[in-house]
Amino acid sequence: MCEYEPNNEHPSQSSLAAQARQITLQVGERRFVTSPETLVTESTFFASLLSERWDNALPDGSYFIDADPELFEHILRYLRRRVLPIFYEVNKGHDHALYLALLEEARYFQIARLQNWLENRQYLGALFIECSLEQIEEPGELSARLASDMAVEYFPKWGTKKVYVCPRGIYCHREQPERCGAKCVKAQGDADAVYIEELAPRVLVVRTRIVLDMHACVHGG
Repeated sequence: MCEYEPNNEHPSQSSLAAQARQITLQVGERRFVTSPETLVTESTFFASLLSERWDNALPDGSYFIDADPELFEHILRYLRRRVLPIFYEVNKGHDHALYLALLEEARYFQIARLQNWLENRQYLGALFIECSLEQIEEPGELSARLASDMAVEYFPKWGTKKVYVCPRGIYCHREQPERCGAKCVKAQGDADAVYIEELAPRVLVVRTRIVLDMHACVHGG
């Protein structure tokens, strides 16, 4: 029979210990809950704020931060996982206004690595575009399966091509001289094969792919 060993720790003690590892920030009109370790690892601002030398806590134990809560989301997301941010949309490009606003927050919270990433615009080198051009001679060749990260644009135009003409005028022999038999060869005699120029559709295909250097976002800065 197994003997029961009582838990000497009062149930509320574990709860209190968990709370001791948490900190609540009142940022503008919103509250954020995180750990002191998350905040002080890279931020000189928070290292000073949470220093035992200062008693900055509000009566309820939280700390008031005079900042934009929407921008602080990005600050806290970075401090939690240290992934450097990229704000990019396919049809709009980089959100430089957001980069600038976040740069000021990085300076305010004294986060050197994030500040360097934004100030030196290192995010531009972490995201680049691969581009390829191809001219399609026959529209029937346009069918293709595309990767979900690839964008394709088609630019139709007109060109010319040389078309073989059967010496006997047989239409089904056009463009296919191998169909001409002995009678066609005899009709041609010593004359050169006849080719005429005709208008032909062309399509310029532009393929672009956005490539993210994830290593730069994790280890850059």
